[in-house]
Amino acid sequence: MENQQWQSLLKLGNESFHEKEWKKAEYFYSEAYDLLAFSYRKNPMCADTLMAWVCSCHNLSKLYEYKGNLTLALKFLMVPHEYLLSITQSIIDDEDVKLIAFKALSFTLPPILSFNNKHPICNNCIEKFKSLKQLLELQKNTIH
Repeated sequence: MENQQWQSLLKLGNESFHEKEWKKAEYFYSEAYDLLAFSYRKNPMCADTLMAWVCSCHNLSKLYEYKGNLTLALKFLMVPHEYLLSITQSIIDDEDVKLIAFKALSFTLPPILSFNNKHPICNNCIEKFKSLKQLLELQKNTIH
């Protein structure tokens, strides 16, 4: 039941987004975000729930980007990335949880770099997120 609920919320959010019903889309995506975050905390071994949560974050980011709120758009890209990064660097004993988080980082990095290409991230925003400065430095060094 819970699985169907977040899927329905994301579907309704996507439909609202495509209809440019921003308030509705925001509501549905936010509800899915909350439900998935709660579900993942209860079961950190569920990669599907984790990926759906990352997807809800990216949906919220895209919505805020369309609405012109680039600060919130960046926040919803960085929240899952920094969360996953913290898991990979934590001292928890469960290597499977770390592996899931490490693999999920490959889904959080490209949207951040793409966002920076479209909307260069200001220094104040870079300072808010520990890992963002390193990511942008890495991207700069890789390109050159």
